[in-house]
Amino acid sequence: MVKDPKDIPWDIIIPELVKAAAPFLQAITWIGLSKVDPKVNAMNNLIAIAEIVPAIDLGLPKGIILGAMYDKTGDALEMLNQIAQAIGDLPGDLKEFIQDTVDETKETIEEEVEEEAAETGKEVITKLADFFYWFVSGGKTQ
Repeated sequence: MVKDPKDIPWDIIIPELVKAAAPFLQAITWIGLSKVDPKVNAMNNLIAIAEIVPAIDLGLPKGIILGAMYDKTGDALEMLNQIAQAIGDLPGDLKEFIQDTVDETKETIEEEVEEEAAETGKEVITKLADFFYWFVSGGKTQ
């Protein structure tokens, strides 16, 4: 049974959708800014380091933190690897394990995650466009 769009409580649904989507839209915008502005990219380093420490709360929106962490994942993995290699007490097999894990994770991020994120982004945009067309047209499908 298809509901008439006028009967749907949009005053309840729309604010909740906006609340749910806001961090992701902030993150996408922040990542885009970090690709164009070197100052924002440098701030990502500080945000990513500060947010790892439990005692520090920068009070930034969740979307900004998500975007900064996403942008600096590879750098954080490399830092972890360098710290592990610098510690003299670690057994050689543990250092090798950390190195292999970091390399494997970086490859996975570069190959699979970025491709999947692009495809998912296209799907989300298509579904949102279909929804808005449906909403604007009074419940008619394309």
